[in-house]
Amino acid sequence: MNSSLPSHEFVRVILLSVPLIVGGILHMIAVKADILSYLKKPIHQRWFGQNKTWRGFFIMPLATWPGVILAQKLETLFDLNTPLLTSEPAWLLGLLLGLGYCLAELPNSFVKRRLGVKEGQTSDRYKWFFVILDQADSAFGCMLAYRILLPISWITIVLTIVFGTVIHLVINVSLYKVGIRKNPF
Repeated sequence: MNSSLPSHEFVRVILLSVPLIVGGILHMIAVKADILSYLKKPIHQRWFGQNKTWRGFFIMPLATWPGVILAQKLETLFDLNTPLLTSEPAWLLGLLLGLGYCLAELPNSFVKRRLGVKEGQTSDRYKWFFVILDQADSAFGCMLAYRILLPISWITIVLTIVFGTVIHLVINVSLYKVGIRKNPF
C-alpha cells in the first residue's frame, strides 16, 4: 500500500504558490521604490499601524496577476488530471488572491498593535508564534480565495499554507539580505 501523496499534489502546491511569490516580491519592490506614494496612507493607523496602507490593497492584486499568468502557463506544461488555475481568468484570480493576501494580514496587525508591538517589528512575547503567523497569514488568506474559486483538496490547502509560510520566510530573509526589506521577519 502506497501512502505517499501523488506527485501532482506537490506540483499543484508549487503552482498555487507562484502567484503569491511573484506578487509579494513585486509588492516589496514597489514599496522600496515608493511607487504610488500618494496611496501610502494607513487604512487605520490605530488598529493596524502605518504599514497597512491603501497602496498595498491596490498593488497586491495587480502584482499577483502576472504570477497567476505565469502559474497558468506552467500548469499547461504538467500533465495534471484536472487543471486548476487555468479554469478561471487570470485577472479574477489575481484580484482575489491579492485582496486575500492583504485582508488576512489585518487581524495579525490588529493583535500586535493591541500588544504594543510597533509596525514592522516582532513581538518579544510569543516571538516565534508571531514570526510564523507573520508568514502564514497571507498564505491562509490566499488559500481562502483559492478555495472560493477552485476545487482544491484540503490536503493541497494545508500543504500550500505550510509551503507558502516557509517560502515567505525564505524570501523575506533574502530580501532583507539584499537591502529591500528593513528586517528579516
